[in-house]
Amino acid sequence: MTQDQQLIKDTMVAAYKPRFTPISYDGIDSNTPSGELPELLDRLEARGGYDPRTGKLTPFKNISDDFDDSLINQMLDSMTAAVEAGLGTPATFFKDFFATEKDVQNFADALDDYSAEGTFWVNDRHFNAFINAVDAYEESGVTYSAMAEHIRELFTIEREQAQKAAKSAAKKTK
Repeated sequence: MTQDQQLIKDTMVAAYKPRFTPISYDGIDSNTPSGELPELLDRLEARGGYDPRTGKLTPFKNISDDFDDSLINQMLDSMTAAVEAGLGTPATFFKDFFATEKDVQNFADALDDYSAEGTFWVNDRHFNAFINAVDAYEESGVTYSAMAEHIRELFTIEREQAQKAAKSAAKKTK
């Protein structure tokens, strides 16, 4: 090997080895004792979410507008684990993941805040789960604020469709 070839070899950067980004739900399954999960179980009771021990998804609830970064990240991990387990479809996204309209709005606001606080990189698993759960194009999931905007758009569309259906049903009963 020539000196130039050795210099090039010595300055080369090793290729990136792709790997899944871990989430807080990794390693929890039906065999995980409840005693090992007090924070998760408390959060599920207070806020809803996906329980990987039972496979049950309870819609997020009591979402306030004062989330901290760790809570929104845990909720995104919950959504991701649920979607990876085959739960949550585009047709039932809001019903599956949110207990009330206010929870949808506050979740979207929390995503905006998460982004505004400097969380600019979207976890690859959050991205994949989101675009699959809402059947979105990639640009709707490349930032947390883009996710928030898409949630608001979809929610507006769903609310308008429900209002039209209610008006149509009211006309039929007259």
